[in-house]
Amino acid sequence: MEMEAGQMPSAPPQSGPSSGNVPDLMRIGPAQVNTQMDVETDILEPVVFSQNFCRFRLQNKGILHSNSKLTFSVDVTNHAAGKCSFPLNVGVHSLIDRCVLKAGGKSICETSDFNHYSSYQSTFINPQHNKQREALTTGRMLCRKWDYQEYSSNAAPKYTLDLGLELDKRDLAAGNFTNDLPRFCIMEKDGGDSKNGTKTSPVFQIALNDLFPFLKMNQLPLYMFKEDIDLELHFAASHKRGVTVEDHNTNFHIDQDQVSMIADYIYYPQEMMDAYASANSQMSFTYVDYRLNKRSVVADGANSNIAIQNVGGAGRIVNKLFYALSVDKAAGVAEQNLFNVYTSQGTAVDRANGTPAARDMGVLSHNIRYNDNYLYPIDITNRARLFSNLAQSHGSVPFISKDEYSGEFDIISAELVQGRVLSTNINTQMTFVEDRLNRNERVNSRGIEVYETWGGLPAETYVWRVWLEVVKMATLNNGVLTPVFA
Repeated sequence: MEMEAGQMPSAPPQSGPSSGNVPDLMRIGPAQVNTQMDVETDILEPVVFSQNFCRFRLQNKGILHSNSKLTFSVDVTNHAAGKCSFPLNVGVHSLIDRCVLKAGGKSICETSDFNHYSSYQSTFINPQHNKQREALTTGRMLCRKWDYQEYSSNAAPKYTLDLGLELDKRDLAAGNFTNDLPRFCIMEKDGGDSKNGTKTSPVFQIALNDLFPFLKMNQLPLYMFKEDIDLELHFAASHKRGVTVEDHNTNFHIDQDQVSMIADYIYYPQEMMDAYASANSQMSFTYVDYRLNKRSVVADGANSNIAIQNVGGAGRIVNKLFYALSVDKAAGVAEQNLFNVYTSQGTAVDRANGTPAARDMGVLSHNIRYNDNYLYPIDITNRARLFSNLAQSHGSVPFISKDEYSGEFDIISAELVQGRVLSTNINTQMTFVEDRLNRNERVNSRGIEVYETWGGLPAETYVWRVWLEVVKMATLNNGVLTPVFA
């Protein structure tokens, strides 16, 4: 007879479970077990902390719940005036530049440029979730709506952001309209509307399985480890942490008092956990990890940029790869963009002639070569095909508009959001490209080559980031974990 978690059997079992019928306690999902599950929550402080780095050490007890949280808050008390927030598309994830999960000093899972990686992953979150949940938990606020306020007719030819606030038509008529952010996500030097006028520093959270894909499908049996489990976070530079209205530098200072880990430990009856450890003294995990390759791309705004880049992967099993092309802007500039630097720049669109048929789009040509063959018979230049590949490779459709991806329609409103013109901030800023390698082969010693041509990139120095999704394995043998590439 199966019983739900939290219920006890009508009569206690006569003996503990044998090794032949022990349920898989590590699998995420309901366990086929007639017993009670207890959850214990600890608030862990970092054992090492600075404005550049922090480390948490987990306790070797119970089974770590993969949806445990890390909390962060940013102090802007040195800010001259006005309001600050996290980038609207990635939220609090902008704080993390690199994250590493270690066992006994060995890296289990790590992601470099995690904040840029989050700009890609965040596009697959439903905008309604951003508005109703993520805005409160992570600071993501990218939700769209048709801009009826700006037009007198019933038609809305352009869209703006839906930040959950009702807009005052009288302010619009007086020319004072600006689409502001909700109070709960704003960081201020002075609380203003608060009763005591103190600073406003909201606390946001990051789920552990967002940092480490290893935990999407596996839970760590910490009680079976004989090694120390460490979680290391490298923080981004101050000017890449947030968005400010003013045109000057802001020190986004991480508040050490609010940095903590809310660790949930799952417990089953002791005899069941002992039986599981005895039956699985040697166990293996298969998971994916991400490896980053990046280089500079210098565009003059007139000529096409052609790049053939070897992105690695030699001797590895690579499921897919994706890239972003962004500008790492300097302090005083990066904070003025609604997305800060967490974008993927697309080619320019010439709208000088005004009509869609006369618009001139810069060419984006793409192909992949590995194991001495091209992934596509001919280079892909159609944006719809690139978008389709992105959706198929990830397994879901990204929630971005055609203007945000390719800039073809000119339907983004020019309203001000947090003091910034929306259309210039998000147009062609989400041109992510992704490919799934379809031969199920190990990559040979030459590695993977990406063939890319950008025509009409705005004149800037870009950083081209390519992430490879590689397959790894970890073996837990008598309490010692050994991670290797598959």
